[in-house]
Amino acid sequence: MSVRAVPPAAEADTLDPARELIARTGARATTPRLRVLSTLLSAQRPLSHLDVVERLDPVIDRVTVYRVLEWLTDEGLAHKLAGDDRVWRFSVATVQHRHAHFHCRVCGRFYCIESFRTDLPVALPQGFAAEALEITIKGVCADCREPR
Repeated sequence: MSVRAVPPAAEADTLDPARELIARTGARATTPRLRVLSTLLSAQRPLSHLDVVERLDPVIDRVTVYRVLEWLTDEGLAHKLAGDDRVWRFSVATVQHRHAHFHCRVCGRFYCIESFRTDLPVALPQGFAAEALEITIKGVCADCREPR
């Protein structure tokens, strides 16, 4: 079953910010890049590759969506987060420094924890070369802890 990415009016609202963010990288704002980033901008939660494909089907094929998500991550425009189900989810990078994330085990939402910086130097054993540092704090968010 296919689900439209965003209503046409909302899509127009997110295409300009997407175009501006891509322009900051110096790269071309191709239609797939604009549509995928626009989809992430309009999402209320991090989306899996399949979530994005379903929202853009049949406009953009799944391989192109995957490549664009990887490009957005490489360019620092998106975060790539691993869920407990081992599925990568992507969200717009709202801050440009490295930081931790909080993953609610009840609702599945991810939150940026900007106060927890991860760009500090890490002492590694001789000969080791760090390629990435990802910190995910797991627990229950305030909304899920609140009695209803």
